Amino acid sequence: MTLALFSRAYSQTQLPFATGPYNVGVLYSQLNDYSRNDLLNDKKPRRIPVAIYYPTYDTSQERLDYIENKKLLSNMIAYGYNDQDSIALFKMARNKMNSIPNASIIAKTKFPLMLFSHGLGVSKQNYALFFQEWASQGYVVVAMDHPYGGFTLFTDGQLATSRQDTLLTSESKSYLLKTLDHWADDISLAIQEITSSSSSLGKQFATIIDEEKIVAIGHSLGGNAAVLASYKDDCIKAAINMDGGTFKDNIQHRYTKPILTLRSQPVYSDEELLKKGRNRMDWDKMGKEIDAAFESAMSGAALGYELKISGAGHMSFSDAPFVLPDMITRFGGKIIDKNRCFDLINKALQVFLQSVSDHNTAPLAGLLAQYSETSLKIYRNR
Repeated sequence: MTLALFSRAYSQTQLPFATGPYNVGVLYSQLNDYSRNDLLNDKKPRRIPVAIYYPTYDTSQERLDYIENKKLLSNMIAYGYNDQDSIALFKMARNKMNSIPNASIIAKTKFPLMLFSHGLGVSKQNYALFFQEWASQGYVVVAMDHPYGGFTLFTDGQLATSRQDTLLTSESKSYLLKTLDHWADDISLAIQEITSSSSSLGKQFATIIDEEKIVAIGHSLGGNAAVLASYKDDCIKAAINMDGGTFKDNIQHRYTKPILTLRSQPVYSDEELLKKGRNRMDWDKMGKEIDAAFESAMSGAALGYELKISGAGHMSFSDAPFVLPDMITRFGGKIIDKNRCFDLINKALQVFLQSVSDHNTAPLAGLLAQYSETSLKIYRNR
């Protein structure tokens, strides 16, 4: 049975609609950095596939599949992407998006710019629901696939996954720090390309980018990269770390840009912990150690926010709750409603980014009254 025929057997999931005033366009491209070589072929430059989501006034009845590229889907199935079987991946791909491919760009209007970095081994496509929402609110979003860090296809059809970088998957700390530097440089390259009127991408978008409102954002390892990029690149005005690590390194950076850190907080009963080979005392001790590590890291930030979401898992900061729910439910525990969590994350980002734009302190404490699942720490070192 062919991929197309087989996929029709799976019903669609109700995905959240973008809530902003704009429709959303999407354009796919690839950046080439000729100052760095490809990991596996030093005769080729470092290649960074990107998807640009942006506000548009265009309308369309056409709805693209969540995974439109059938070759990408075939490779996901062949590799058992994120430990998912073919049925789950077919079902994911069958979902429909509301972005309009190659839609017209709104001229003579300046929009803030968001640069997004994925988690290790995760395709940028698995965050598309967030990209649609942010673009509908008036952001240009550049989502990149860091080569050999996620799961992507280059424009020539070559597959690039994190499994091909054996040093990265070995979790060598020194190599991981080098990887973060490369990812941060990818982010800076994307900024240069989209804001330069002489680049192919910039010829389409440069005139609508508000260069005073550029933010780096990422999930997991991508969250670490976003924070590091904000340190290295003066163009970036703020960073958002969605459930990444403490972004500590050997240099002990002094972070001068505002940082929002969103953290998952799994909730388990004593019985569930015992099944996992843990007890309440050890679990609480581990939580305090992680809290202390974040506090140490955030103490180097001029202004930092740490918002925990009780019942959120690590992949709650992706599209997984909607398109690959097993990535959330297989860990058990009390899980926050997927729509509520999606709304909470987006509201937190909106409040934070507005505060950065206004040069004010973010009134994130207001979320605590709306969402009992949240707790907040604020760090000020100005």
